[in-house]
Amino acid sequence: MAVYNLMDITFATGATKERRIKVRSTQSTSFLWEGENVFSTPSMIAEMEETCRLLLKEQFLQNPESDSVGTLVNIKHLAATPVGTEVLLKAKITGVNDQRITFDVEAFDKIDKIGEGVHERFVINIPRFRAKFDEKLKKIQIEDDIQS
Repeated sequence: MAVYNLMDITFATGATKERRIKVRSTQSTSFLWEGENVFSTPSMIAEMEETCRLLLKEQFLQNPESDSVGTLVNIKHLAATPVGTEVLLKAKITGVNDQRITFDVEAFDKIDKIGEGVHERFVINIPRFRAKFDEKLKKIQIEDDIQS
């Protein structure tokens, strides 16, 4: 386990988080056959991302003005999982490079490993992030007004 200090926050590679979710109908595909069917890839990825975010928030980002945003996903969806099934999600910090934190992620149902891959998150200061976002929003609105 390596320890890194970033923005007066200490991160440790090897830190882990596990969480369990139940697949909801809003997380399923519906184009394969009529009715609810399988856990969708975008929903699985979103749950993997949230597991990584929670690992950082619960173990390292104690300041309420700190959080993280996803910047990269490289995920394989390996097996279909029915709606209503419990899924175990696992995240492990594998690298720290400046404000970029890299994770190995996995997802399992009761039968199979259903997903695996790499996810990266960028640590942010929420007020600064919001200020940049608001400035961009103003520029986009101005450009939209000009083009109208």
